[in-house]
Amino acid sequence: MNKSLKVLLPLAAITLLASCGGSSDGGSSTPASDSSEAYVPIITTPVTIEFEHTSSYDSVIEGFAEAFMALEKNVTVTCTKTSGSYDDLADAVIQGIPANDYPDLFLGYPDSVVRLMEAGVGVNLDTEDYMRNSEWGFTDEDYEDIIASYMDEGESYPVEGVYSLPFAKSTEAMYYNSDILIGLDLSVQDPSINDGNPLTETYINNLTWEEFFDHLAPAIVAYNDTLGETEKILKTSSSYDTFVMGYDSDDNLFITLAEQYGYGYTSLDQTTGVGSILFNDADNGMRALLKKFNAAKNNGYIRTKGTTTGATYTNYSFTSGCSLFSIGSTGGGKYQQTDDFTTGVAPIPQAAGQARKVINQGPSIAVLDHNDSNRTLATYLFASFMLNETNAKTWAINTGYSPIRNSTLESAEWQEYVNVTGVEPQSYDALSARIANYVANNTYVGNALYSSPVFKGSAEARTQVGGLVTSVLSLSADECTDAKLAELFQTAYDNTLKEM
Repeated sequence: MNKSLKVLLPLAAITLLASCGGSSDGGSSTPASDSSEAYVPIITTPVTIEFEHTSSYDSVIEGFAEAFMALEKNVTVTCTKTSGSYDDLADAVIQGIPANDYPDLFLGYPDSVVRLMEAGVGVNLDTEDYMRNSEWGFTDEDYEDIIASYMDEGESYPVEGVYSLPFAKSTEAMYYNSDILIGLDLSVQDPSINDGNPLTETYINNLTWEEFFDHLAPAIVAYNDTLGETEKILKTSSSYDTFVMGYDSDDNLFITLAEQYGYGYTSLDQTTGVGSILFNDADNGMRALLKKFNAAKNNGYIRTKGTTTGATYTNYSFTSGCSLFSIGSTGGGKYQQTDDFTTGVAPIPQAAGQARKVINQGPSIAVLDHNDSNRTLATYLFASFMLNETNAKTWAINTGYSPIRNSTLESAEWQEYVNVTGVEPQSYDALSARIANYVANNTYVGNALYSSPVFKGSAEARTQVGGLVTSVLSLSADECTDAKLAELFQTAYDNTLKEM
């Protein structure tokens, strides 16, 4: 059911009209208000607020700002797009705090938000001034409509409250060369694969790491070895490495494996706000698991970004035909598309016998404090405006990020978007529709999403375990001893503790 527009500003006036045709280049028609005459502004004292971000979809954000200012006529919104990474943006914001030179609205990951909280500028939105306000706070319908796992992330901080709201959310998907893999018969190499039948979407959608490493990848390599040079399904190139599967994030790989298998990574005591580092426990299974990944890497079954030649993203090997699987962000599907073959979209491999887990990622928005209640309220109102039912739908369809509201998934516009017709199967529009169908699948994504707790030192933990994956997978088989693993894990652990 597509609810009537219950928004985070008063109901009366903030319906937006926006083109919902997908755009692959970050462009979008500008949203415009159709009911500004009926709207009574909340902000009565003129104020200027700044939204600083690194998003390539700045035209969509600018459209939201223009529509908001048409309603809240006393608010001037300046949207500043900066270069660099989310971490670079967080660094710049923190450096500007002593001189009061920092934005009002920040786009970044929870690890960055917790740094801003430590710097004293994070705003708890779960109060009567903001989310709990009877006039402009969240309605019961909002709490029901916004996907719970995304809201939960905003509460995963060392102190009680809501310090960020979901915005540009994404997760990971396993992209694959559908033209080669669907219908591929590997029964000669391994009759156990798919019960001796050719590969199907159902088989690929239910891959486990055990199935991949013990059966599918060895069979693919063996089959490839039987083919002539011009017939290879794993091509060789002077520019890119050849392997079966690529994983574009070394740190996501470690953290996701720990979550999938129930091994320790980090934890947070919500009562004290103190985080703990758990990944160095010799008995938690991560060392043995990475040792298996080391063997798989040395057999040509998997590479990560950190272990490719030149540390290039593994999607380059994928789109060049040098690999058949590529695990990357659903927000970066354009990097997995090529006109040379059809890119399929599937869940990432899971731990056999365990519940599905896939990472909740993508930046959220945080309101920053300038000791000016009028300014902070205006910032919150603009943030919540961008998340209302219509704007959340506009953002998802025009950017390819995951919908944050169930109403988006239920809307006619979304259904038109995911059931696109009249396009080539290799096209980006067709791939976008496949990604959209994947992120809308509750079994594969919605019910499987997880978030790691954030606290002082959690950002360093992520960095260290990413480096740990790179280091372990870069070892030769002979070098990958239990003693060497213990040494590498201990170093990563010690380096993390230095930042806590």
